Amino acid sequence: MQMFRMREYVRIGSPEDVQAFRTTWIERGHALTGMLRLPAEFDVANDPFFGRGGKIVADSQRAQQLKFELLIPVTDPQRKTACLSFNYHMDHFGRIWKLRCANGAIAHSACIAFGMERLALALLHHHGCDVDAWPDDVRQLLWGDSHERIAAELECWRQPADAPGSDVNGDEKQRIY
Repeated sequence: MQMFRMREYVRIGSPEDVQAFRTTWIERGHALTGMLRLPAEFDVANDPFFGRGGKIVADSQRAQQLKFELLIPVTDPQRKTACLSFNYHMDHFGRIWKLRCANGAIAHSACIAFGMERLALALLHHHGCDVDAWPDDVRQLLWGDSHERIAAELECWRQPADAPGSDVNGDEKQRIY
């Protein structure tokens, strides 16, 4: 899928603030895909749009772990589709647009994005075209009052990485980042 819409959230601030923002959204992304019962795999990634000399930039982006993606099988189990992305731009945009923090330091930025059609296709691929046949908890999450369930799932992810635990579906949680 070459063209798709994204729901994107951007954070601008200190390096610590934007990295904490990205970490929080990585946890939320894991929680969301788990609650939607989608088999997601977390991996380091790079942007494909660097043009000439792009391999060096892409390799650097991967080495610095500036971009992560949650990958879900949509059409081919061997070629998973990036449905969520989590990016840290460091001070790139802060320098270009002269963005400063309250203390005068150059602002850093991060963004997270949800591929809307990609997530919809993943839901259809894994749960089928008959929405009434989808798991009750998935339908309730998407169309019901799910505030308490989401809060419980996020609390599972906030536990220390070495603490035993499972998510609200009873699946063991994994911290990969």
